[in-house]
Amino acid sequence: MPSSFLGLFLFVVCLVPGFVYAAARDTRLPERTSSAFRETTRVVLASLAFDGLALAVFALVRTAAPASTPDTGALVRDGWGYVRVHYGPLALWSAGLLVLAAAAALGAARLLPRGPGPLAVESSWWLLFHSYPRDVGARSVYVGCELEGGAYLGGILKNFAHQAEETGDRELVLVAPLEYRPGPDAPARPLSGHHAVSVSARHIRFLTTTYLDHIPQQREEPL
Repeated sequence: MPSSFLGLFLFVVCLVPGFVYAAARDTRLPERTSSAFRETTRVVLASLAFDGLALAVFALVRTAAPASTPDTGALVRDGWGYVRVHYGPLALWSAGLLVLAAAAALGAARLLPRGPGPLAVESSWWLLFHSYPRDVGARSVYVGCELEGGAYLGGILKNFAHQAEETGDRELVLVAPLEYRPGPDAPARPLSGHHAVSVSARHIRFLTTTYLDHIPQQREEPL
């Protein structure tokens, strides 16, 4: 570990690309729970890869136009003496390479597909509400929720919790047109006067999905 504040600062800065990669990756795929060691390893390895890519670009530029880049040989030989004299170009190049590495990490996180493997971390909600609708080309998903006590609530899916753990703390949001049935023997009726409703997984006995090739229009309620 770094033994000085400057060393710690440089260490953290070098990990920025890996953090960008991990954070951007988690916005595209279900959030997975991993050990601290595994998460740290992922960030460090990604940082090494994208920092190395940025340094490779610097090496190419230095080879093609050495006068426009900092003198790495003098930096190694003179250390802080060279830094005190050429701190401006060094700061600009360091910031530029950091931005390049972070941009490459962000692009890789958005473009690279998940590798093949026998294990998947997708929850059933992710499959029902994201993967399957995309596979069939659905434009919207109608979700029917059978609740505790026989109540029923249905509506168009607006949002849902993306975490991989299938816990009762997850929630999904349904929007109009909404339909509600207070009990097993009561008729279902439109839930008028409301635009959205949040449903906790803790109160759902089971749910159904219907994949629609259109986006239903909300019915206008008379004034």
